[in-house]
Amino acid sequence: MLPSVASLPVAHAGSGDPTGWLESDWTLQPSVVLGLLAIVAAYLYWTGPRNRRRADAARRPVSGRQRVAFVSGVLTLLVALGPPLDDWADHYLLTAHMVQHLLLTLLAPPLLLGGIPAWLLEPIVRRPLLARIGYGLTRPLVAFGLANVVFAGWHVPALYEAALASEAVHVLEHNLFLGTALLAWWPILGPLPAWPRLSPPLQCLYFFAQTLPGALVGAFITFAAPGLYRPYDTARRVFGVDLATDQELAGLLMWVATSTIYLLLITVIFFRWSAGADADARGHAPARTQPMAKGS
Repeated sequence: MLPSVASLPVAHAGSGDPTGWLESDWTLQPSVVLGLLAIVAAYLYWTGPRNRRRADAARRPVSGRQRVAFVSGVLTLLVALGPPLDDWADHYLLTAHMVQHLLLTLLAPPLLLGGIPAWLLEPIVRRPLLARIGYGLTRPLVAFGLANVVFAGWHVPALYEAALASEAVHVLEHNLFLGTALLAWWPILGPLPAWPRLSPPLQCLYFFAQTLPGALVGAFITFAAPGLYRPYDTARRVFGVDLATDQELAGLLMWVATSTIYLLLITVIFFRWSAGADADARGHAPARTQPMAKGS
């Protein structure tokens, strides 16, 4: 099976300001590289050679699109946890840290879920206890609540500053972001029928609800006095971005950008559902009676 979220690689180095080109040392942490390579290798082996050796391989398909999605999700994690973004986030810019968090919660999880075939997870639901736990955690209200409590909680200044001060705490933060974001995306993209997705109309409602926590936290960051997170008060200002602008951009990114993404997804889901419903209605419509010919 794939490595658990708890075994994901260390998130950042966190020692000394970068001094290289574009304010980054351009050094990939071995734990990040090796951890992500291990995840990709396990996935490709389990869905490739390991699967082809099984007698029922024909009933365990995995498409090229799924493989591309999963590998893209892992590459998104590499971008989020590697240079230059990780250097900027840890040392200079709240905005970069927000981009990092959004990659971990809005882009990587749907790509990873979109790449996992249902049969890869079916052994989990064969174990009654794990099946009940997984079902409970992937229900929309639970998944929504856990993901948003975790995301909002880590943006409380005390916890946010603790993550910047301690590598271990920062690793915990990022793993919780990714783990709970996978749960939050499950009602939309979950591959297991035993832990079902929402219907399209409810998916639209679910995404609308997802706009609210980010908007509240983003508005709070945007309108708070500059210096909400103390480590950035003394950070060297880079790329001409001052402290107040950095904080406002970070808040707007969480507030406006995430809401826009969710609203676009609502639009796509609604029109796809509407088009499908129209096609079904036309397919079930009774055939029009042909007029009888004269003289018959």
